[in-house]
Amino acid sequence: MLARSGLVAAAVVVAAAAFYVIFWPLSDLIARHDVGAITGRGYGAALQTARDAARGRLLALGAGLFAAGALIYTGRNFALSRRTFELTEQGQVTDRYTKAIEQLGSDKLDVRIGGIYALERIAHDSERDHPTIMEVLAAFTRDHSREQWPPAKDGTKPPERTTRPDVQAAATVIGRRDIRYDDPSQLFKIDLHDADLTRADLGAAHLSFAYLSGAVLTGANLTVADLYGANLSKADLSGAYLHSTYLSEMDLHDVNLTGTHLYGANLRKANLSGAHLTGADLGRADLTGARLPGADLTGADLTGARLPGADLTGADLTDANLAAADLTGARLPGADLTGARLPGTPYLAGANLGRADLTDATLTDADLWRATLTDATLTDANLTGANLTGANLTRANLTRADLTRAILTDADTDLTEADLTDADLTDADLTSAWWPTAVSVPEGWTRDGESGRLKRAGQLSEVIVHYL
Repeated sequence: MLARSGLVAAAVVVAAAAFYVIFWPLSDLIARHDVGAITGRGYGAALQTARDAARGRLLALGAGLFAAGALIYTGRNFALSRRTFELTEQGQVTDRYTKAIEQLGSDKLDVRIGGIYALERIAHDSERDHPTIMEVLAAFTRDHSREQWPPAKDGTKPPERTTRPDVQAAATVIGRRDIRYDDPSQLFKIDLHDADLTRADLGAAHLSFAYLSGAVLTGANLTVADLYGANLSKADLSGAYLHSTYLSEMDLHDVNLTGTHLYGANLRKANLSGAHLTGADLGRADLTGARLPGADLTGADLTGARLPGADLTGADLTDANLAAADLTGARLPGADLTGARLPGTPYLAGANLGRADLTDATLTDADLWRATLTDATLTDANLTGANLTGANLTRANLTRADLTRAILTDADTDLTEADLTDADLTDADLTSAWWPTAVSVPEGWTRDGESGRLKRAGQLSEVIVHYL
């Protein structure tokens, strides 16, 4: 450093001497040229004035050249210093990375966890190394997640499985990574296929475009997680918590979602064909336009769920709770809704099945109290023992529907515009229901003269009963 400073000082002295030797005589020549033809007593004074002016111009020129040289020298030194700094910094990053990788291979749990968080700091500091570090952590998760944790003691039954702490740490770091630094050339940003993340905490994790095929996420916390574009084919999410999770347009066909908590989840246009959703909590979930043909929703809770235009062809909704659900225009041909609950309350209408297609659907013993079935298609549907008290059946198509033992009581049950061609009303309860005027009253029933509603044949009119 001292040698360099000495060289710089010597260069300045040499430059100054050269300036004096070259430019000082040159100023005299310029002055004489400027004075020109002046002679006599005024020549000496004019020459001196011209010489001073020339020297001033030359000094300004020299200062400019010196400044330009200094700038060039400084710029070169800055570039060299910056390059040196970058190389030094990269060397430090490499050293930190090497030490962190060594920690990952330790047989001590706390050392491995320390290595994982050291890698996270490196990923935060180095955008270039970020994708590689995430690949390393994903590989660590895949390789070690299937090892039993907590470990079984000798001669005892293995305890209930959870995610190993170091694997949880790696998954946490992956889930909170800076997604701006993901490799844009990769379709799937994180590869966690076949990883076992049983009961892992992945709340609010960034898992968009993650490859989770075959992953085990049983009982995992995925609340508010971003799974947009993730591949979950053959994944097991049974009992997982997915409250308010973004799953819009996801491909979840044949995925095991048994007992999953999907309350308020966004599943718009999601593909859930053949999905296992037995006992799942889908309350207030948005399933608008979702595809659920053949899905198993046995005992699922769909209270207040949005299902307009959803495809539930052949779906199993046995004992499902669809209270206040919106199924407007939904497709349910051949669906099984045996014992399903679709009722309202004294202050709230039941499920909305307006314009829904329930052709050949099974609604045996279903509770449709105060449900809306306006313009619904129920051709060949089985409504044996169904409770349709107060249901709105305006313009509903009940051709060949089986309404054996169905309950259609209440003054709000309006059948005046329904198509009941060849419908089976054996033992159905039609007390106080409104009946189409152009259709013959079923055997055993008559139209009340005063109210116009149905009553059992031989039963006194409501007016007479009132005055008795």
